[in-house]
Amino acid sequence: MKCKEICDLLDEYILGELDPESEIQINEHLSECQSCKDELCEKEATVTAIKKVTRFDPSAEVLKRIRRSLPRQGKGQPFLWLFPKRFIYALAAFLFGIVLMRSVDILIFEQKEAPQAEIKFETRHQEPFVDTVEFYHAPAKNVAKI
Repeated sequence: MKCKEICDLLDEYILGELDPESEIQINEHLSECQSCKDELCEKEATVTAIKKVTRFDPSAEVLKRIRRSLPRQGKGQPFLWLFPKRFIYALAAFLFGIVLMRSVDILIFEQKEAPQAEIKFETRHQEPFVDTVEFYHAPAKNVAKI
């Protein structure tokens, strides 16, 4: 392997994440190349220093200033901000699309209401109940001559 390939794999080598073949090749290269060996020493020192770092606990005054600078949730915020902003934007775009489509329908097709047929309701003449049947006869002028 070349030095550039070795330097790219040194992080995995330090963390022990390489397969055995690659690790053997790196060991052989490091035994021959001083510049790669120096690079390995620098990276190992960095990893060791990072592992030794303890957790940073800020003072009480710094914590108070940080808390004051953070945005507060509660009564001051509108209800919609409880949802992700992407959801609110998508909802607004959806509603805008519906309004736009409906207005285009009205403008292009000029939808008018269909004319309503006029329906008249007439009440039947209420005649008293008669127990007889009336027969109708045709006027004489319409009767065929025999």
